[in-house]
Amino acid sequence: MFGISKKTCPVLENSPEELSLLARAKQGDLDAFALLCEPLREGACKYLVASGLAGETDAEDVFSDALLKALRSLDRFRGSSSFKTWFYTILRTRALDVRRMRKSHPTVSFFQTDGDSGEEISGEISPARITPIDPRSYTVGSDAELLRKERVRCVRETLARMPERIRSVLILYYENEFSYTEIAQALRIPIGTVMSRLHNGRKKLETLLSDFRPDP
Repeated sequence: MFGISKKTCPVLENSPEELSLLARAKQGDLDAFALLCEPLREGACKYLVASGLAGETDAEDVFSDALLKALRSLDRFRGSSSFKTWFYTILRTRALDVRRMRKSHPTVSFFQTDGDSGEEISGEISPARITPIDPRSYTVGSDAELLRKERVRCVRETLARMPERIRSVLILYYENEFSYTEIAQALRIPIGTVMSRLHNGRKKLETLLSDFRPDP
Protein backbone atom coordinates (compact mmCIF):
# COMPACT_ATOMS: atom_id res chain seq x y z
CA MET A 1 0.00 0.00 0.00
CA PHE A 2 2.65 2.52 1.02
CA GLY A 3 5.54 1.93 -1.37
CA ILE A 4 8.03 4.74 -1.44
CA SER A 5 8.63 5.11 -5.18
CA LYS A 6 6.62 7.74 -7.05
CA LYS A 7 4.01 6.52 -9.52
CA THR A 8 3.15 8.19 -12.81
CA CYS A 9 0.11 10.44 -12.51
CA PRO A 10 -2.78 9.31 -14.72
CA VAL A 11 -4.34 11.67 -17.23
CA LEU A 12 -7.28 13.51 -15.67
CA GLU A 13 -10.29 13.05 -17.93
CA ASN A 14 -13.62 11.28 -18.28
CA SER A 15 -13.63 8.29 -20.59
CA PRO A 16 -16.04 8.21 -23.56
CA GLU A 17 -18.08 5.59 -21.70
CA GLU A 18 -18.30 7.83 -18.63
CA LEU A 19 -19.33 10.80 -20.76
CA SER A 20 -22.09 8.71 -22.31
CA LEU A 21 -23.29 7.51 -18.90
CA LEU A 22 -23.18 11.07 -17.56
CA ALA A 23 -25.33 12.32 -20.43
CA ARG A 24 -27.87 9.56 -19.80
CA ALA A 25 -27.81 10.10 -16.03
CA LYS A 26 -28.49 13.81 -16.47
CA GLN A 27 -31.58 12.83 -18.44
CA GLY A 28 -32.83 10.85 -15.45
CA ASP A 29 -31.45 7.40 -16.30
CA LEU A 30 -30.83 5.89 -12.86
CA ASP A 31 -29.26 2.76 -14.29
CA ALA A 32 -26.62 4.90 -16.00
CA PHE A 33 -25.97 6.73 -12.75
CA ALA A 34 -25.56 3.41 -10.94
CA LEU A 35 -23.07 2.23 -13.57
CA LEU A 36 -21.06 5.41 -12.99
CA CYS A 37 -20.96 5.12 -9.22
CA GLU A 38 -20.82 1.42 -8.42
CA PRO A 39 -17.14 1.03 -9.47
CA LEU A 40 -16.29 3.73 -6.91
CA ARG A 41 -17.95 2.00 -3.95
CA GLU A 42 -15.15 -0.25 -2.69
CA GLY A 43 -12.38 2.33 -3.01
CA ALA A 44 -14.53 5.09 -1.52
CA CYS A 45 -15.48 3.03 1.53
CA LYS A 46 -11.86 1.99 2.11
CA TYR A 47 -10.82 5.63 1.87
CA LEU A 48 -13.46 6.70 4.41
CA VAL A 49 -12.33 4.10 6.95
CA ALA A 50 -8.58 4.38 6.45
CA SER A 51 -8.61 8.18 6.58
CA GLY A 52 -10.72 8.18 9.73
CA LEU A 53 -13.70 9.89 8.13
CA ALA A 54 -16.04 6.99 8.91
CA GLY A 55 -16.12 3.73 10.81
CA GLU A 56 -16.33 0.37 9.10
CA THR A 57 -20.03 0.10 9.94
CA ASP A 58 -20.75 3.66 8.79
CA ALA A 59 -18.82 3.88 5.52
CA GLU A 60 -21.57 2.35 3.39
CA ASP A 61 -24.14 4.74 4.83
CA VAL A 62 -21.91 7.74 4.12
CA PHE A 63 -21.33 6.45 0.60
CA SER A 64 -25.07 6.05 0.04
CA ASP A 65 -25.73 9.57 1.33
CA ALA A 66 -23.07 10.90 -1.02
CA LEU A 67 -24.69 9.05 -3.92
CA LEU A 68 -28.01 10.74 -3.23
CA LYS A 69 -26.37 14.15 -2.96
CA ALA A 70 -24.43 13.57 -6.18
CA LEU A 71 -27.61 12.53 -8.00
CA ARG A 72 -29.40 15.68 -6.87
CA SER A 73 -26.42 17.82 -7.91
CA LEU A 74 -25.65 16.10 -11.19
CA ASP A 75 -26.93 18.95 -13.32
CA ARG A 76 -24.20 21.14 -11.81
CA PHE A 77 -21.39 18.83 -12.90
CA ARG A 78 -19.70 20.59 -15.85
CA GLY A 79 -16.95 18.13 -16.62
CA SER A 80 -14.06 20.40 -15.58
CA SER A 81 -12.78 17.48 -13.49
CA SER A 82 -13.30 13.75 -13.66
CA PHE A 83 -16.57 12.44 -12.28
CA LYS A 84 -14.56 10.43 -9.76
CA THR A 85 -12.88 13.45 -8.19
CA TRP A 86 -16.14 15.40 -8.23
CA PHE A 87 -17.84 12.54 -6.40
CA TYR A 88 -15.01 12.26 -3.85
CA THR A 89 -15.45 15.94 -3.04
CA ILE A 90 -19.09 15.26 -2.24
CA LEU A 91 -18.15 12.09 -0.34
CA ARG A 92 -15.64 13.85 1.89
CA THR A 93 -17.98 16.78 2.52
CA ARG A 94 -20.73 14.40 3.57
CA ALA A 95 -18.34 12.45 5.82
CA LEU A 96 -17.21 15.67 7.52
CA ASP A 97 -20.85 16.67 8.03
CA VAL A 98 -21.52 13.31 9.69
CA ARG A 99 -18.40 13.69 11.83
CA ARG A 100 -19.55 17.11 13.03
CA MET A 101 -22.96 15.67 13.82
CA ARG A 102 -21.45 12.76 15.74
CA LYS A 103 -19.17 15.12 17.63
CA SER A 104 -22.31 16.93 18.80
CA HIS A 105 -23.70 13.55 19.93
CA PRO A 106 -20.61 11.80 21.37
CA THR A 107 -22.49 8.74 22.59
CA VAL A 108 -22.67 7.51 18.99
CA SER A 109 -19.27 8.75 17.83
CA PHE A 110 -16.94 6.26 16.19
CA PHE A 111 -13.92 8.50 16.78
CA GLN A 112 -11.38 8.12 19.55
CA THR A 113 -12.53 9.87 22.71
CA ASP A 114 -10.84 11.19 25.83
CA GLY A 115 -11.97 8.95 28.66
CA ASP A 116 -15.67 9.40 29.42
CA SER A 117 -15.84 13.02 28.26
CA GLY A 118 -16.74 12.10 24.70
CA GLU A 119 -14.44 14.77 23.33
CA GLU A 120 -12.68 13.91 20.08
CA ILE A 121 -8.88 14.00 20.31
CA SER A 122 -7.43 16.39 17.73
CA GLY A 123 -9.29 14.77 14.87
CA GLU A 124 -7.17 11.63 15.21
CA ILE A 125 -8.43 8.07 15.18
CA SER A 126 -7.59 5.01 17.15
CA PRO A 127 -5.08 2.72 15.41
CA ALA A 128 -7.57 -0.11 15.86
CA ARG A 129 -9.94 1.63 13.45
CA ILE A 130 -7.57 1.42 10.49
CA THR A 131 -7.90 -1.62 8.25
CA PRO A 132 -4.70 -3.69 7.85
CA ILE A 133 -2.91 -2.94 4.61
CA ASP A 134 -2.97 -6.34 2.92
CA PRO A 135 -3.78 -9.23 5.24
CA ARG A 136 -3.93 -11.63 2.28
CA SER A 137 -0.17 -11.27 1.89
CA TYR A 138 0.55 -12.86 5.27
CA THR A 139 2.17 -16.31 5.25
CA VAL A 140 0.78 -18.20 8.21
CA GLY A 141 3.41 -19.55 10.56
CA SER A 142 6.37 -17.90 8.84
CA ASP A 143 8.88 -15.28 9.95
CA ALA A 144 7.66 -13.18 7.04
CA GLU A 145 4.19 -13.14 8.58
CA LEU A 146 5.50 -11.76 11.86
CA LEU A 147 7.53 -9.12 10.07
CA ARG A 148 4.61 -8.03 7.93
CA LYS A 149 2.26 -7.93 10.91
CA GLU A 150 4.68 -5.74 12.83
CA ARG A 151 5.10 -3.53 9.77
CA VAL A 152 1.34 -3.18 9.41
CA ARG A 153 0.91 -2.40 13.10
CA CYS A 154 3.53 0.34 13.04
CA VAL A 155 2.19 1.89 9.85
CA ARG A 156 -1.34 1.86 11.24
CA GLU A 157 -0.25 3.53 14.45
CA THR A 158 1.76 6.12 12.55
CA LEU A 159 -1.21 6.93 10.31
CA ALA A 160 -3.52 7.18 13.30
CA ARG A 161 -1.38 9.92 14.80
CA MET A 162 -1.30 12.00 11.63
CA PRO A 163 -3.83 14.78 11.05
CA GLU A 164 -6.73 13.74 8.82
CA ARG A 165 -5.64 16.17 6.10
CA ILE A 166 -2.37 14.26 5.69
CA ARG A 167 -3.95 10.82 6.09
CA SER A 168 -6.44 11.63 3.34
CA VAL A 169 -3.70 12.59 0.89
CA LEU A 170 -1.70 9.44 1.65
CA ILE A 171 -4.71 7.15 1.32
CA LEU A 172 -5.92 8.75 -1.91
CA TYR A 173 -2.46 8.63 -3.48
CA TYR A 174 -1.30 5.17 -2.44
CA GLU A 175 -4.48 3.18 -1.86
CA ASN A 176 -6.87 4.82 -4.35
CA GLU A 177 -4.11 5.68 -6.86
CA PHE A 178 -5.22 9.28 -7.36
CA SER A 179 -2.86 11.66 -9.16
CA TYR A 180 -1.79 14.95 -7.62
CA THR A 181 -4.39 16.73 -9.75
CA GLU A 182 -7.15 14.35 -8.74
CA ILE A 183 -6.33 14.76 -5.05
CA ALA A 184 -6.24 18.53 -5.40
CA GLN A 185 -9.65 18.57 -7.06
CA ALA A 186 -11.20 16.03 -4.71
CA LEU A 187 -9.98 17.83 -1.57
CA ARG A 188 -10.22 21.33 -3.09
CA ILE A 189 -6.66 22.28 -2.24
CA PRO A 190 -3.76 23.51 -4.41
CA ILE A 191 -1.47 20.92 -5.99
CA GLY A 192 1.41 22.43 -4.02
CA THR A 193 -0.45 21.64 -0.81
CA VAL A 194 -1.01 18.08 -2.00
CA MET A 195 2.71 17.68 -2.67
CA SER A 196 3.64 19.18 0.70
CA ARG A 197 1.27 16.95 2.66
CA LEU A 198 2.32 13.89 0.71
CA HIS A 199 5.99 14.70 1.29
CA ASN A 200 5.50 15.17 5.03
CA GLY A 201 3.47 12.00 5.41
CA ARG A 202 5.83 9.98 3.25
CA LYS A 203 8.85 11.11 5.26
CA LYS A 204 7.23 9.85 8.44
CA LEU A 205 6.52 6.51 6.80
CA GLU A 206 9.99 6.27 5.25
CA THR A 207 11.56 6.78 8.67
CA LEU A 208 9.34 4.07 10.10
CA LEU A 209 9.80 1.56 7.30
CA SER A 210 13.59 2.00 7.23
CA ASP A 211 13.66 -0.05 10.43
CA PHE A 212 12.34 -3.08 8.58
CA ARG A 213 14.33 -5.33 6.29
CA PRO A 214 12.88 -5.74 2.78
CA ASP A 215 10.16 -8.30 2.23
CA PRO A 216 11.50 -11.63 0.90
